[in-house]
Amino acid sequence: MLRLEMNSMNRPLTPSLSPSEGERVAGGRVRGRFMVPMRGWKTVGTAMNLIQSLLVGLFFVCLFNCVNANDARSLPIRLLAKGALSAIKEAKQEVIRDAAAWERFRKQHSISEQSAEKIPPVDFSKEMIIAATMGTKRTGGYTIEIVRVEPTEKSLKIFVKRTSPPPGALTIQALTAPFHFVAVPKSDLKPEFVDAK
Repeated sequence: MLRLEMNSMNRPLTPSLSPSEGERVAGGRVRGRFMVPMRGWKTVGTAMNLIQSLLVGLFFVCLFNCVNANDARSLPIRLLAKGALSAIKEAKQEVIRDAAAWERFRKQHSISEQSAEKIPPVDFSKEMIIAATMGTKRTGGYTIEIVRVEPTEKSLKIFVKRTSPPPGALTIQALTAPFHFVAVPKSDLKPEFVDAK
């Protein structure tokens, strides 16, 4: 077994093997004694640094896994249209699940037939549309964005982020009406719109 030799200051000098663990030779002496220098508090400090490094590493691994778990729950989002000028003058948040409802909504939104044709087609047997409009604003600098769509057991959480120009910012002095339309995989869950920060 490992045995420590102590000096007069009661500090360990060198560990050695007991006779039962060494190599016995003639006369009962032991060959195989080894010397390992002890560094006292430096050894303890090195161990503490190693433990701290391991804890920091575990923290970042857990953080990375939590972020990935949120991403795994989110539905993929396909951009249909985003801009600063919709014909819809009031703030709206809607989930559109069929072509007829989408056609009605698109007519309300489109300033002209040409702008309506730029929106990609949607297969409503596989997808549905989420639309968010911000309503009429007196200047530019406003935006609205559907940032994440996350199904839960009871609802479909739709995170919508709205931004406004900071006080005193230089903006276009014209009426705007920001909007964002996306397509996501079809779901029968009840939509729940959430303000995203």
